[in-house]
Amino acid sequence: MMGGALASRLASQATGVPVRNAGAGQGISAGVDLGLGRIDRAGEGTDDVSRAVAGSATLGFGPLGASLGLSRTSIDPATGPDRTRTAMFATAELTVFGGPLVPLRVVWQAGYARQLDGGSKPPWRGSFGIGAGLTIPAAVVSIRPWIAPRVDYLAGQRVAGERLKPSLSAGIDLGFLNGLGVRVAYDHRLGWDEAIERAAGVSVGVRYHFR
Repeated sequence: MMGGALASRLASQATGVPVRNAGAGQGISAGVDLGLGRIDRAGEGTDDVSRAVAGSATLGFGPLGASLGLSRTSIDPATGPDRTRTAMFATAELTVFGGPLVPLRVVWQAGYARQLDGGSKPPWRGSFGIGAGLTIPAAVVSIRPWIAPRVDYLAGQRVAGERLKPSLSAGIDLGFLNGLGVRVAYDHRLGWDEAIERAAGVSVGVRYHFR
């Protein structure tokens, strides 16, 4: 039972970094994020912790956007040895409100993440949600806070209750005139089972927008 629960927690961690939905923007950009996560379990001192590094590339054209990335996650469970996992992830976005001259942007997003070292039938996670971001221009930097509720679907793994789970992510992106950017994000599984799967995590990253 413990082994099955541990496998479920490791699989549901997916990429080890928050699901970003701040809008793809225009053109091509690439970024790297460092993630820190914690899976809350019943009892003091029994939380699982994770560390991850993820690289991604993003393409935006008009109202459409897409991203593709790869992550490496190390998980230190409360019981048992440390685990590492590699996963790929991809998103597709459609801007339904906002544009270059409109500071508020609303984006529909569909996402997919799959564990690459999970055997012949590795676990995967799909997601669908909506994100809203507000661009605040300044002299040398643009500030974009964003928030994005979503629904996750877990497949190829054992879960508690339904496979559809509500989650929420949010963050702040800073963009500079030379194309460099800094971003932070937070992710929380609001409706997941507290004793097995509920987790929260943060990430800090940099990205470069090719002009």
